[in-house]
Amino acid sequence: MSDTIFKIKQIASLIIFVAVLSLMGMITQQPVMVIAYAVFFLVVVAVMFFLMTKRQRHFELSKESSPLFHRILGGILMLLAIAIPVYITLHSTIINLPSSLGMGKIIGGTLGATIAFIALILGAVYLINTRGSELVKRIIGYVLFVLGAALPGILMSRFDSTTTGIGSVYYVAMAVLILAYNGFGLLLNRD
Repeated sequence: MSDTIFKIKQIASLIIFVAVLSLMGMITQQPVMVIAYAVFFLVVVAVMFFLMTKRQRHFELSKESSPLFHRILGGILMLLAIAIPVYITLHSTIINLPSSLGMGKIIGGTLGATIAFIALILGAVYLINTRGSELVKRIIGYVLFVLGAALPGILMSRFDSTTTGIGSVYYVAMAVLILAYNGFGLLLNRD
């Protein structure tokens, strides 16, 4: 009975997770994009589920899948994690940047902020999970995590300090984080 309840909780959590992430489609001010985002995140979840079920047998992990396929998929996820903020910045009205900024500054700033965010969070996860046996490295990891978590809000508050603007940036940051974390794990071929 508890196994059935556990499965129901997993499925409900997955549905809520995809529904919340698909709300990022409202950023583009086109209702059809909510469906497009939902389909995109369902495909990502399905691919990740497929990869995990191919590896898992009787609660043990096997190493039979192709490392090249994992690296390619990981690279694609990392590229998507970097490209999504640029796409949203250029094709939505959520981020109200001054018109005096040129296209190059907007793209460069968004790319720089995204890469810094990914580096801070993945560096924190690495220090906490991999090098976490030493207290100093764990503390540095948590400090990096707090800095990474604050970065999107701090940068957005310079241009739009409304709740909607900052909240929407965190939706984008959550999508970037999920894609980057899974892509990084596939690139390193870690379980």
